[in-house]
Amino acid sequence: MSFDLGNLLQSQLGGVLSRFLTQSGESAENSTKAVRLALPAVVAGMLKHISNQPDNAANLYETVSGASGNLLTNAVGRAEEGGSGFNDLLVWGKTQLPHFLGGNAADVSDQISQESGVSKSAAGSLIALALPLVLSVLRNKMKTENLDRDQMLGLFSSQRDWLSGSLSNGMLSALGIGSLSGLFGSLSGLFGTTARTAATGASAAAAPVASTAAAKGSGLGKWIALVLAALLALFAFKSCDRKAGDATPVAASGEAVSDVGAVVEPMDASGVSAPVMPSEPSVIATPVASEAAASAASQIVVDAVKPDDAHVLYQDGVAKFYFATAKADVAEGAEVMAADLIAAGKEGKKLIISGFADSTGNAAANAELSKKRANAVKAFFEAQGVNPANIELRKPENTTGAIGNDAEGRRVEVRVEG
Repeated sequence: MSFDLGNLLQSQLGGVLSRFLTQSGESAENSTKAVRLALPAVVAGMLKHISNQPDNAANLYETVSGASGNLLTNAVGRAEEGGSGFNDLLVWGKTQLPHFLGGNAADVSDQISQESGVSKSAAGSLIALALPLVLSVLRNKMKTENLDRDQMLGLFSSQRDWLSGSLSNGMLSALGIGSLSGLFGSLSGLFGTTARTAATGASAAAAPVASTAAAKGSGLGKWIALVLAALLALFAFKSCDRKAGDATPVAASGEAVSDVGAVVEPMDASGVSAPVMPSEPSVIATPVASEAAASAASQIVVDAVKPDDAHVLYQDGVAKFYFATAKADVAEGAEVMAADLIAAGKEGKKLIISGFADSTGNAAANAELSKKRANAVKAFFEAQGVNPANIELRKPENTTGAIGNDAEGRRVEVRVEG
């Protein structure tokens, strides 16, 4: 289906995203440029995420059409109103950027900054806010027009002209996309994959029936078995061809974007230090999110983080760097989650880094690994442009949360002093 998604996104999101940037201190001209770069970049990243990945496509469909994406409903209106609803969306977006853009989120932010003139920190927050708003616009269209999964893919497939005219070679490189031709070519293989999967399952289910009937004798028994198998396969195709409104939503598997039902860790949206979007640009405040709103934000987190995976969480002004077992490698996408602290360090504020150690096993080895992780986080901030003089390694005041908890014992915390 042919549809101008770029025009829809610009008309519905251009204003709120531009105001967000101007309230962050960016010029109106640069803000407009940045928004026109961010929207197609987010969509292209989304397409790359689902390309050649039927499960990801099914999970995205569930997010923009099913109950798991309820927090995205009317997200644009809540962003316009400001307050806790705005903060919830920004927290959610920062958490999910590594999921949709992988390790390319920081590169995309840098490219937006370079092409538009806004700061890297502002560009990072821009794409974090744009992500849930883009999904919200898609969700509204999907539900209003009752589009099925293949129609969603058709909508995406018709955006090639818009993206080719909006994304520079530098942006494509930042996104990790070799060519738009290859990207859109990979989408064609996703059409009907749900139906084919269901049909395969139906054929497998029919096989025991056929073999049982055939075992009872030849002749009529074999014909009955074949007819039963054919009817089951036909039923599967018919069921999968129904509209989304008549069918059971595709279940999320593993890493789901309907993975949106999984909870990483409860987050308090009040920890977001980015400016809150009021209806009047001259008034900027940072309200504290209500318990209900914070709970809703935590429930829509896409892609459950496995305990042994390296990842970063940001809440209450503290970035928590979690490391994989026996590893000291900082998680990909950390630049986005720690954007506020990076900005603070560049402004001359002191960053305090505290490493925690596992309470089980060899204490000396655990302490040494904790030091390596803390130094890895320090090196990470230095690589982001923070002056080493503004970074201090400090032993944690207490180890609450690390005792008896493997994941908490593999973390390094960073906060701004004062």
